[in-house]
Amino acid sequence: MMQSRRFLVAAILIPILALLALTAYKKYVLSFGTEVILPIRGYDPRDLLSGHYLLYEVDYGTDVCPAGIRADGYVCLQPKGFNYSWPQDCQTMIRGECDLNRFKAGIEKYYVAESEAAKLEQLVRDKTASIVLSVTKDGHAQVKDLLINGEPWRQGP
Repeated sequence: MMQSRRFLVAAILIPILALLALTAYKKYVLSFGTEVILPIRGYDPRDLLSGHYLLYEVDYGTDVCPAGIRADGYVCLQPKGFNYSWPQDCQTMIRGECDLNRFKAGIEKYYVAESEAAKLEQLVRDKTASIVLSVTKDGHAQVKDLLINGEPWRQGP
């Protein structure tokens, strides 16, 4: 009986602790990362909005995944460039993986409330859109905000 209680407590506490650790890590990236703004564009206008997420392609300002293979990759933002290995003289980089010719760093979608979805989809199609990222020194990036014509989308027309 006592052993089953321990298992029950562990089964409840382990997921809670894992969620707390994930939340703390996300907060760390947002708080201590370098802020970067990159332009975006929808890569499939027929399915730009998938569920409650706005899907887009990030313009890193350099060719990414030039070999068209599946491998880890690093986009250096200062100075601009792409490497399949850890870049040596890079001040700000984003770590991700190449999936053939598409670079995926976990920043390719933005959560949108259902009530705002249609409006935001139209704004991204018609205007200049960009994302504000927080990037850590080890290359992890997290989206902070979405900009339409340089302004936060919530303040737009």
